[in-house]
Amino acid sequence: MLRDKILLFFLAFTGFAFSQEKKTDTVFVYEEVVVYDTVFVEKPFTKIDKAVFTSEVNKKDQLELTQNGKKFQIAVDTLILVTDKKRIKKEQHWFFGGKLHLGMAHNSLLNEMNAPNTTGIGLGIWTRKKLFNSDFSIGIGMDAFYWMGSFSFDASQNDGALNGYYFTNNNAPKLFKSFDNKNLQLQIPLQVYYTINRFTPSLGTFISASRYKSQFFGSSGNLPLTFDEIQDFKAEALQIGYLFELHYILSKHLSVALHFSSGKCNNLVFSKDDDKNQFFKTKNTFTENKFTIQLLYRL
Repeated sequence: MLRDKILLFFLAFTGFAFSQEKKTDTVFVYEEVVVYDTVFVEKPFTKIDKAVFTSEVNKKDQLELTQNGKKFQIAVDTLILVTDKKRIKKEQHWFFGGKLHLGMAHNSLLNEMNAPNTTGIGLGIWTRKKLFNSDFSIGIGMDAFYWMGSFSFDASQNDGALNGYYFTNNNAPKLFKSFDNKNLQLQIPLQVYYTINRFTPSLGTFISASRYKSQFFGSSGNLPLTFDEIQDFKAEALQIGYLFELHYILSKHLSVALHFSSGKCNNLVFSKDDDKNQFFKTKNTFTENKFTIQLLYRL
């Protein structure tokens, strides 16, 4: 009896166990995915204060960046260098701009007439070109000066280098009367520049033309011929000389400069204001030195 019960229990358990559906386990395998952040530095030359490569034994090389006083490191082998030709701005080789002048001029001929130094203002335009991607550049420009002065030399009261009689190209006699120190001047400089950080010294040469006002006694044409009228003449002087400048860069567009130039003139050419056919040339050699401060603007 007992044996029959045990056998019945065994058969019931066995049937129940094999009657269940076999279940398969699901094994999930996770792969480690490492995501590196992409850091875009829009303006590295203004935002990144310092960049230093560090290397240690048994460690990866690191690029240590300092930005606004904060330091962070990037593994060198994670850096990706991307060259986007469309975003790389081509280096500028030509420069254009304008300038303002304020300064003083010393003229040896006017100094002989006891005239004071003249003060002047001026405007100019300029262009420069870099040479072979170096710190050297060459430039040319054009400047217009107005040298102010209230001095007028009177030959009837003073003795000077221009006193005396002159004859025009058609042999009309003239007697020197007066000469003003204020004048207009056009100048064309040719310069070589060398940039050292914010400083740019420059050497060059120039040619300039100045125009002065003067007066002579002449004849009105009435007989008998006498010096019976005062005639207005313009005096023109052509100078060739050298110059030196020192520029200091204030910003991308603005800079200031100290300018010195020295020119020499071998003669003066006088011509009558209302009759261009009456002119003559004098052999008055003189030098002129200019000292100016410039404010330059670059486009």
